[in-house]
Amino acid sequence: MPKIISLMPEIYFKDPGTLSILETFKDDLVFFTNYEPSQIIAAAKDATCLLCPAPYPLITEQIINALPNLKLIQSTGAGYDKIDIQAAARAGIPVSNTPGLNSISVAELVLAVIINLQRGLAYADRQIRKGLYQPVREKLLARGMSEITGSKWGVIGLGQIGSKVAKLGRTLGVEVNYFNRKRKVEIEKELQINYLNLEELLVTSDVVIVCLALTAETQKLIGFNEMKLMKPDSLLINVGRGGIIDETALAEALTLGEVGGAALDTFETEPLPSEHPFLNLPEEIQDRIFLTPHLGGVTTEALNRMLNCALANCVRVIKGEKPLAVVNGVE
Repeated sequence: MPKIISLMPEIYFKDPGTLSILETFKDDLVFFTNYEPSQIIAAAKDATCLLCPAPYPLITEQIINALPNLKLIQSTGAGYDKIDIQAAARAGIPVSNTPGLNSISVAELVLAVIINLQRGLAYADRQIRKGLYQPVREKLLARGMSEITGSKWGVIGLGQIGSKVAKLGRTLGVEVNYFNRKRKVEIEKELQINYLNLEELLVTSDVVIVCLALTAETQKLIGFNEMKLMKPDSLLINVGRGGIIDETALAEALTLGEVGGAALDTFETEPLPSEHPFLNLPEEIQDRIFLTPHLGGVTTEALNRMLNCALANCVRVIKGEKPLAVVNGVE
């Protein structure tokens, strides 16, 4: 019987180091991509480890309780909000993630989307393809395009991703402030950044960047009232988790001019349903929002690092060792 059931498709396992580990466990690992709960249960009923993509599928209490032989639920990313970690804790099953291994990839995406929005790059590309080269050039020149250097960024969440974003900003001459549940004085000194409360950060920032995990405390943390505090030409970026920003409120805030622009890499529901407000905005509003399909942390390099780490943790458990990076308190 396979010891590892990977819900992560085999196509993502490309790195020579990862393939070497897979070869070692070729008789003990099965790839399975039917995400119906009953099918996951049937496939993993005798498994020791369940290897899960971070964004999907839901690993519910029903699934967890039906897998009595499971010794580890391993996320292949930093996120684990699709796993019922409390149910796993009650069942005595540790849940682990791969923290920090994709932080530079996410920080690079933040930089890319800020430049895109500040200079209207995607908008310009679309207009040129319509034959509107000169009109879009004149429109962007009339609107004005901003440099990153000298701007103010407000980073919400100073974990490993938030810290990378702050460091990248400081390298480019950005004034960086942050809000975090716990103040991090050592990082403040190292990066020369400042702590602000959430309201002050929203009021003063040119760019607000959400880098939080999704918890009961952060659910809908940024709603319409918070957006009204922001500068009307400011940008709101989400590379944390979907559900932290009220997406309906953001669509309204963009329409009313409360927020200048937005970029999101994660969403409350993935993929976006056809009736989602982001997909039904007027064209002139759509030009101020930039959407990517949860790709910020999965460059080839980052994905290889995370998969190698996740597989190594599964190997530890199969050998009878304790897993690393446990997020639900189970030893």
